[in-house]
Amino acid sequence: MIVRYQHPQAAFRQLDGHFSREFERLVQLGFGRRPVQNSLRADVYTEGEDLVVTAAVPGVSPEDVTVELDGRRLSITAERRERETAEGDRYFVRGLTAGSFSREFTLPEGTTAEQLSADVADGLLTIRVTGAVRPAPEPTRIPVAGAKPTIKAESE
Repeated sequence: MIVRYQHPQAAFRQLDGHFSREFERLVQLGFGRRPVQNSLRADVYTEGEDLVVTAAVPGVSPEDVTVELDGRRLSITAERRERETAEGDRYFVRGLTAGSFSREFTLPEGTTAEQLSADVADGLLTIRVTGAVRPAPEPTRIPVAGAKPTIKAESE
């Protein structure tokens, strides 16, 4: 008889992997695009009636950041340039990746370029969409017409 030993946490690791894949799938459905390895890390939140997108762009100058609005699609592209090195310089650890990074978001219907403002400070790109958050309309009750059912008593 062959007895197979399975570590008690193996089932939890499988479950964690399943939840991670499902979460990634839901994120793809919510934002309409699959995050790529070189995507910008970002937060999207509201401040009053404004929608705010904050993206991490450490080491990127404002000239190397592009923000575009195409219909409802907000595109952010940033490029981190490689540091110039002098002859004889050596890296022991290289963790800052040079290259282009991008991310796209779908904004609410009716958003115009005039509502957007963008600013880079302390390694964060902040994009503010003024007046993008509108309160949800109150539900309207629709009257239902029709004849009332009649219930007849059974006679004995």
